[in-house]
Amino acid sequence: MKDLRPLKRFAPAASAFVLVALGTLLALPSDDEAAKADLRRPTLVLSTDMESGSSTANLVSDVEVKMLELDARASGALSSLDELPDGVLVADHVAGQQLLSSSFAANVVEGLGEGFVALSVRLDAERWVGPLVTTGDVVDVYDIGVDSATPIARRAVVLKSPSPTDLGPGDDAVVSLGVPEQSLSAVLVAASEKRIWLVGP
Repeated sequence: MKDLRPLKRFAPAASAFVLVALGTLLALPSDDEAAKADLRRPTLVLSTDMESGSSTANLVSDVEVKMLELDARASGALSSLDELPDGVLVADHVAGQQLLSSSFAANVVEGLGEGFVALSVRLDAERWVGPLVTTGDVVDVYDIGVDSATPIARRAVVLKSPSPTDLGPGDDAVVSLGVPEQSLSAVLVAASEKRIWLVGP
């Protein structure tokens, strides 16, 4: 009968080796996992809400690079901060939204689309603060007469306005608007005669 004592002496070491080898194999990614990892691409995603008109420089610190699978990436999604163009957001974006090449325009007016022009009007507070109009809002512009209120520009965009908290009760302010080109002359006339009123959404 063979002496099994030498085998018993090496059994713990052999068992440990087998367990380590199995653990290593289990820890290695499967071919499917490796393939999925290869299909993920870096994607720029906003970490906070941003308003239309926000410049690229203002949103760089609020952008994250996330690895997304190809079928989760939107068409035209940007992959790195180097791809961010100089310009502004053309629409409001929310936290978690991907940044696309189409998210940006060279300037605020260009972002409005073809057929819009920009102008600035001086308004007393009640004509724009009263409706709670703020930068980025879409508004209708009215010509307020003695006996009537006539819409003269539909879906104009407030390009820039001061903070209402910076104004006193009797103060007026300059508000920049993007209006349809065909409405420009009517808006200019109403502005010169101080008859403009902005109606918010």
